Amino acid sequence: MDRVALIYKVLSGEASLDEKQELDEWIAKSEANQEEFEDIKLLWENSPLPSDAEQDENGFEKIRQRIQQRSRRKKQIRSILYACIVVTLAVLFFLLLRQTWFRNPDGIQFNDTGMNEVIKMLENKYHIQIEVNNPQLLKCHFTATLYKIQDKQTALRSIEHSLDVAFIAQSKRKYNLVGNGCSSL
Repeated sequence: MDRVALIYKVLSGEASLDEKQELDEWIAKSEANQEEFEDIKLLWENSPLPSDAEQDENGFEKIRQRIQQRSRRKKQIRSILYACIVVTLAVLFFLLLRQTWFRNPDGIQFNDTGMNEVIKMLENKYHIQIEVNNPQLLKCHFTATLYKIQDKQTALRSIEHSLDVAFIAQSKRKYNLVGNGCSSL
């Protein structure tokens, strides 16, 4: 017997004990079966009862149509949800690629970067300490890419030539940044 017809028969009170037991066993098999039964029962309870002559044909067909509509809506919602998940994953994947592939891992890039930030990045990259005696130097901005520069001396010389400043070594890891400032540049 058709599952929907069996549910219809049980809900209408026309099912035998064997049919009721068969439905109970089917419902107990899975959560999806339980959900489907609850959906049909809800439709059954909220549907107006037609006359006895119409009940057999029209009532059963209306319930079947409502079940199909509800099933279609659930599929549409799942499709939309899956599409949102795929789009979200694609965006996250793109952002991850952008952070890893399009980034310059072998160098330091400065784009109109303030001298405070330049100093911090140099200190972190080369494990040095830089002191600035002239506060006017901190107003300077620097734009360059120090690509594949592994030694600090080359990096510091590049900045010296670009900004007309000097890094004076106090020790192996300590430098003073000196110059007149960037107001004339």
